[in-house]
Amino acid sequence: MCDKKERKVDNLINLVENHTRTERHLEQYSDIGDPKFKEMAREKQTVREDQIETLKNQILNENPSQTPEEQLENVKEAHARTKGYLGNNFREMPEDQIRNMAEKQVNQAKQINQLEQKIDESGKYRL
Repeated sequence: MCDKKERKVDNLINLVENHTRTERHLEQYSDIGDPKFKEMAREKQTVREDQIETLKNQILNENPSQTPEEQLENVKEAHARTKGYLGNNFREMPEDQIRNMAEKQVNQAKQINQLEQKIDESGKYRL
């Protein structure tokens, strides 16, 4: 269990560092470069922000200010955004990144199923 949490923390640190580096690059070189690549970088930033938020919530076990229904909706939205990003950019992406994002999609689908099972027909959360 501890190894799993450590991996999540390491992954979170890596995502935040990549996000920060890309953000600085976009700010410093906003006046030059191909707009297509800038748009792709901004899309990557959006995916990273979703991943950061998801990992943060997983590490903390749950966001207490977020209802299970809200959590389910957020995971569904992140799943749809990741799917759209993959659909639009898979031709330009390295193979390992495609595999990682496809694995993320599988994990998000599992999380959606788990959350849906915990919410009964009336919309109330079940433990």
